[in-house]
Amino acid sequence: MGLTVSTAMRAACAAEAGASARARRCQGRHPSPPGAKTPTSRRLEGSGVSACGDASRPVTTSQAEGRCPLRTMAGPFQVVVARLTPDTPVCGVPLEPYVLARRADTSTVTGGDLPAEGATDARFSIKYRWYRSVVTKSGQVCWAHSDREATVQCILCLRSRVDIRKSYHCSPECMREHWHFHREFHRGGRGENGAGGGEPARAPTPAPHGGEAWLEVGCSPIYTPCFEDVGSFLKLECVAHDAAAPYHDLGKVVTTLTPRVRPEPTPPRRGMVPMPPSRPVLRRGGFTLLTYNLLAELYAAPEAFPHCPAWALAWPYRAPNLLRELLAHDADVLCLQEVQSDAFAGFWQPELARAGYAAIFKKKTAEMFSKNSYVTDGCATFFKKDRFALVKKYEVEFNKAALSLADSFPPEQKKLALSRLLKDNVALIAVLEALDVPGGGAEGGEGPSAGTGTGTGTGAANAAGAAPADAALATPGTAPRRQLVCVANTHIHSNPELSDVKLWQVHTLLKGLEKIAASADIPMLLAGDFNTLPGSAAHALLVSGGVPHHHPELSNDPLGILRPAAKLQHGLPLASAYAALAVPGEADSAGLVRQRRRLDLATAEPRWTNLTGNFKGTLDYILYTSDSLVPVATLELMEESEVRGGGADGGLPSEFLSSDHLALAVTFQYAAVEGAK
Repeated sequence: MGLTVSTAMRAACAAEAGASARARRCQGRHPSPPGAKTPTSRRLEGSGVSACGDASRPVTTSQAEGRCPLRTMAGPFQVVVARLTPDTPVCGVPLEPYVLARRADTSTVTGGDLPAEGATDARFSIKYRWYRSVVTKSGQVCWAHSDREATVQCILCLRSRVDIRKSYHCSPECMREHWHFHREFHRGGRGENGAGGGEPARAPTPAPHGGEAWLEVGCSPIYTPCFEDVGSFLKLECVAHDAAAPYHDLGKVVTTLTPRVRPEPTPPRRGMVPMPPSRPVLRRGGFTLLTYNLLAELYAAPEAFPHCPAWALAWPYRAPNLLRELLAHDADVLCLQEVQSDAFAGFWQPELARAGYAAIFKKKTAEMFSKNSYVTDGCATFFKKDRFALVKKYEVEFNKAALSLADSFPPEQKKLALSRLLKDNVALIAVLEALDVPGGGAEGGEGPSAGTGTGTGTGAANAAGAAPADAALATPGTAPRRQLVCVANTHIHSNPELSDVKLWQVHTLLKGLEKIAASADIPMLLAGDFNTLPGSAAHALLVSGGVPHHHPELSNDPLGILRPAAKLQHGLPLASAYAALAVPGEADSAGLVRQRRRLDLATAEPRWTNLTGNFKGTLDYILYTSDSLVPVATLELMEESEVRGGGADGGLPSEFLSSDHLALAVTFQYAAVEGAK
């Protein structure tokens, strides 16, 4: 079983495993990976009783759901398969092997149905041993590509006393590509004389070429690689164990080796680029809104993104990487799309709650069967609890609006209309109350209390059903009221051949927002993945208030829902936040000039927000009511070369950016009205 370790370590591992199992006996043996649902319990063979149920009472399949799987076996077995999928280990990402065992009667059972050594009082169990290579077989490896040998080293890293493993690269081109990380390393280093505390980093003692030594680092089913593992190989050994004969394993030891452990990914640093306000603004009360399509696990298939390594597409890798990126941006409001329903409940809501966010979620109604459960994706809006309180929310299901519209068609056309319009897209509208008072007014005005009046609309036509009419400012002689803000988060249909459906969905949402605006004069924000390019009919409707009657997309209207073109309009003073960058100023900063170069000057929008191996274009937008809000900073856009890495086949997602979309964020200030201070 490899190098041995002390008896005390083994005893500690067994005791910890046993205590954990007893504490969560009815929650399953392993903690669920991010976004995974609890597996359905299995029955004891021939008994009709759940493994953790009452033995005196039969348990049906539906009753057994959610209970723990079987953890004991009546007879011996042997481990025949142990593998890791994907097999590339990454620092901080848990590794859980797939194990298959064979009983004496030749039937097979997976490792998830068998207890681990020390976890229960069962006689037969699986013994897991994890090892780290003490010295790599071929010397130093590239920090960015741990599967490649190092050929160059950063001298500045050595002078700054940076961890020596970070100084190695496989080529000069690799070092140049990752130089922005080195700038951070050098700033955070200890200095040439060790200033900053701690011992200077030292290179590991080299071993003879081809030498192999292993250090035991774990004895539980799941192992999470740590910083000390980076650059080393890992080895897992699995074997059946008989508690009655502790010194004799059952059958052969099954071994699996991994590539070298990769470092924890660091998303590229993207700062907020300040811009001069286009009009006077209030002195305080600003906030930042971010929109991001996260790429749901349902759609992150290797065949859809062949440029991305399979291990970088795995949800256990992508989830913490996306979380790190969101927390680094530190926005006050997050409009997220393609949030998978099980990931929202099991990962996003609890993780962002720990960071101080409250959440609302609207999932699509059509579900898909994936990994033994039904799931779907939807829109989630998070907001900082110390900045905003939820006053009211509205859920928009475009399918309900489609059913209502289809009733107006003749019977012979109704089926065709429903087939074209029922696409299951949704939107989520939140009326938020700012917990600080804009401008120079007094704090603590009598606005609506947090959470009161929360309701749910059933469609875009009902979205304004009972919106609060008392907006931000108080009447003369009373304390100023806190500011209300309406935030709409949506994900529009994606099929490029259904431009009429996209336009209809956008128009339907805008008419609902108009009703809210009519009942409460409050600032509005509309953000999300609109799946529509700049210059399209839907984009024109959003930013211009209408669609030119000669627009070519109006000819794609088999249902006649876009006629007459004059009805495709709205009265909201919407403007695209990033388009505000297109207006040059006399004293623009270097960062603002660089940001402006990343716009498409023909459309005044970013050159791209979605970049894959076969597509490049802008699909995501942040729009605001220009009479009440003023953008004062935008999240830095990226160059295509930064994502593709010099190759034409690269793109998003990647090992550093875990979605196929780019996050957008804008900082807003409230526009000053006459007499405001």
